[in-house]
Amino acid sequence: MKKAFATTALAIAAGVPTYVYAQSSNTTELEPIIVSGGISPVAADEFGRSNTVITRQEIEDRGFVTVQQALEAQPGVSVSGTGPSDRQVRIRGGEANHVLVLVNGVRVAAGDSGYDLRGFDVANVDRIEVLRGPQSVPYGTDAASGVINIITRRATAGVSRGASFEFGEGDRQSAFLTYGAPRGDLSVTIDNLYDKGFDLSGDGGEEDSTSWETVTSKGRLSLTDQIEAGFSFRLADARYHFDSETFLSGDRETTVSKYVFDDKTKTAKLLERSISAFIGFSSPGNVLTSRISTDYIGNQTANSAIGDQTTRIYKYRGQYALDGASTDSSDQLLSLLFESKNDSANNSTDERENRSYALEYQGFMSNDLSTQAGVRLDTSDQFSDAVTWNLAASYHLQRSVRLHSSIGRAVVYPSYFDIYGGTFPAFQPDSKTQIYEATDSVKPEKNFAFDLGLEWTLPGDLGIAALTYYNEELEDEIYSKKISESSDTETYRAENREADSKREGVEISTEFRPAESVDFGLSYTYTRSTNDEGSVEGRRPMHEFGLNTTWRASSVPLTLSGDLRYVRDLYDQQFYKDGDPFAKIPAFTVVNFAARYALTDHIDLTGRITNAFDEDYTEVWGYATRGRAGYIGMAASW
Repeated sequence: MKKAFATTALAIAAGVPTYVYAQSSNTTELEPIIVSGGISPVAADEFGRSNTVITRQEIEDRGFVTVQQALEAQPGVSVSGTGPSDRQVRIRGGEANHVLVLVNGVRVAAGDSGYDLRGFDVANVDRIEVLRGPQSVPYGTDAASGVINIITRRATAGVSRGASFEFGEGDRQSAFLTYGAPRGDLSVTIDNLYDKGFDLSGDGGEEDSTSWETVTSKGRLSLTDQIEAGFSFRLADARYHFDSETFLSGDRETTVSKYVFDDKTKTAKLLERSISAFIGFSSPGNVLTSRISTDYIGNQTANSAIGDQTTRIYKYRGQYALDGASTDSSDQLLSLLFESKNDSANNSTDERENRSYALEYQGFMSNDLSTQAGVRLDTSDQFSDAVTWNLAASYHLQRSVRLHSSIGRAVVYPSYFDIYGGTFPAFQPDSKTQIYEATDSVKPEKNFAFDLGLEWTLPGDLGIAALTYYNEELEDEIYSKKISESSDTETYRAENREADSKREGVEISTEFRPAESVDFGLSYTYTRSTNDEGSVEGRRPMHEFGLNTTWRASSVPLTLSGDLRYVRDLYDQQFYKDGDPFAKIPAFTVVNFAARYALTDHIDLTGRITNAFDEDYTEVWGYATRGRAGYIGMAASW
């Protein structure tokens, strides 16, 4: 494909360092990043929609341990929750269930529910792709505000193997084995994470721990020169502890310090399963390709509001190079998608059937202008047909300046719980039973959005800066409306808001290297998110600032890094007060440090300190956060 940026600027824009610092074999030569931002992949610098790629190099240098840590303070992304086992991700002020989370391109949440990040280890993650804005054309009715695609470790030529461990406030171990050959490759990764946790209530009681065991594998095999098959597999088993809230016992006028109380009886288990298989065909010269795939996703949970859910997807993707070139290098590529999706949940006897048809074009109008355009039709057995679309463009004004813009529409179906409701019995003698009525009148949510961004290379090719403005309007936002209340019962029903909910903001980021041994990064996100009445929406900070620096010693194989996250004007509901009012949470600053030292060419010593200055803060009213914590470990690979 055509290129307009210099190689250095392209690599930095994609989040890829152009250097290779050979302090151990854990650091490998990096290829140009391809963002999975459409029905067909597209290079990051040619992608008109806003995106961020967190590379393996960045994960290692900055000491990230979980996906949620890596996502904190990324442009347009906010992460918050009641504890390590409940981390919700929102993109550009959208709802948490409007963000689709994938592993190797396969969704991790079954059914119609969103996905909360809990203990997703990054020891065997190759990169994390963050796509901002409506993504319904390639991904369907679960991606109204964005997509997070987690790509696990890829195979390199020959056999590679490795392992790592860490101890501190808990422990974690991981191992991987990969094999790469000209006609195929295979990778297997195993992760075990135990987070000792802390008392979520802040009362100094039992530590609420989280443990995760995960196995992932993926592979491909060229059966002939024109036929390729492959698979992806993931199995995750989790257990975690949590505390209770006084509003479930009927106390609606308590204090924030008493709202959440230590409860040693509260535990939950999760089991996540996903498997995907595909077979692909290509014509001679790769001008025309076809790919048939099937996905199965199953989640078992103790949460009665969600229940056990399964999703089955059958998909066909066709690609045609209009210019007669190979589809993987074509300047004029047409892609076609047919998809059949079946969702089921044990809190409903009904299953959902959805059929989708999508068409996408990627191409160059000139050496400097690339475009992407797509349209999708979703037909459902429960809702009216929905048409979603997007249009994006990337234009290189000159060697060092790139303009990108996108506009699109996405749809999100109501959840099973929204439609069929449920009942939460009273937990205490003086508490009230909560009843959520069934309804067939709630409509799907529709999100219309556009953004406009500018990227420019800093003088001397020292780095790159980026500025993006975005604006979104959510139509028919679904919320729980209180219908009635008696001495022992509260009754709710899912309804659509009468007017649009609005979100707009600015994303600013820069990565620069003033010297060969030092990198600096800065990000700032301004988000204003309001409902149909103009009131601020919760758990979406108006201001979030991130600062990071990495230093590499010249005389010894040592890397040191530091991260700062500052959050201000974050609102959350105070459920412990009558009327559940929204109130501003005090601003907070969290600083983390990490270090990595190469003992040999194959073994690294690692260490990190989280919340280094022991900031006392909260992200959700009533819930405590972890204080200062230290960890030390080792990582090896051959």
